[in-house]
Amino acid sequence: MNEDFSRILGNINISEEMKHQIYSECKKHKRTKDITFRYSGLLSVLIGLFIFGTLSIGAAAAVISVKQRMEEMPEEEYEDYAYEVENDTFITMDEGYSRELTDSEITRLLKLERDYYDNGIFPQEAMAHLDTKAELAEGQMAYVAEDNLIYLPEEEMSDEQLLQYIDHDAKKWYVNAQALEEEGFDTGINSQLSYESTPITPGSIEETVRQKAIAYLMKYLNVDISSDPAWIVIVDHFEADPEIDMDETYMVDISKKGLGYATGYQIELKASDLSLLMLNTNGYEFELTAKKYSYDEADAMEEEVVESAKALLNEVFGAGEPDSYEYDNESSYDDDGPGTGHVCVYFRYGNDAYMTRVRLEDKKVISFFKR
Repeated sequence: MNEDFSRILGNINISEEMKHQIYSECKKHKRTKDITFRYSGLLSVLIGLFIFGTLSIGAAAAVISVKQRMEEMPEEEYEDYAYEVENDTFITMDEGYSRELTDSEITRLLKLERDYYDNGIFPQEAMAHLDTKAELAEGQMAYVAEDNLIYLPEEEMSDEQLLQYIDHDAKKWYVNAQALEEEGFDTGINSQLSYESTPITPGSIEETVRQKAIAYLMKYLNVDISSDPAWIVIVDHFEADPEIDMDETYMVDISKKGLGYATGYQIELKASDLSLLMLNTNGYEFELTAKKYSYDEADAMEEEVVESAKALLNEVFGAGEPDSYEYDNESSYDDDGPGTGHVCVYFRYGNDAYMTRVRLEDKKVISFFKR
């Protein structure tokens, strides 16, 4: 395992097997070229990919008006963001803020993201960058360099403040992308910072992969992305790597531009036959819209949930009857909340591990993969 990565993972309380798996996923999905490797979300994104976390790893796409806004930032503002990017060492996004967003704020933010990216509706003012906390006015939202923290007002944010929140994230991603490009990394098409879907040549393998992934999404989740032009579809190819026992694969990332609160999907296909290896649903949006149940109620649904997950694994992989399974009814993003809308079930079939995430309301499997 890479020495720097071992150091990063060294203080995380997870098994050695899990650490190696995360490293494998990291290498597989080129996370060293991903903006999340530079700030806000390194391990949360990696571990989230492995156990269906809540932060999107989708493309940070933007229409041209947003790109123009980024390119026209005054030099002083650009330098403020460059300082923030350079000093961001947080493991998760929330660590960089004085408090987490409320469910109500996230619900409103999802609509405002579409206004920002699709309709060019921007905040009247940019988020302030201050040197010290003493400069922070009551109720003000600002980045404070003194403790490298973004302070949010204690009361629920207004639409203007939420637009500033969205605008801040877009600018930070943009400035970080410029820094990565200066270091020689590609932040263009097929990367996490693409401004558009992967260009597809008719008759190419990429066209076949894209169509196959969209068909899997429709078949297993009943999600049709063809009617909404806001979806960004990124197709990436990964060579086999015997060092980490990795097959040649294609990863298709389907997401909408924004912070990652909205629902997104990742579909992984085995390159040799384009069979399905992973279908992942993530983002806060699908969590917030799921009907919540108490943990006792979730426990009572165990048999039905497990049977639903087993049936799906058998349909997709021909998995049969598992040797063992673990029922995790506390895998909701909101550990402090009144209950959960989804349950994770982990299965073991000999040397193979399968992970599933099941929506309690209808016992539908909304994420699964084989490792």
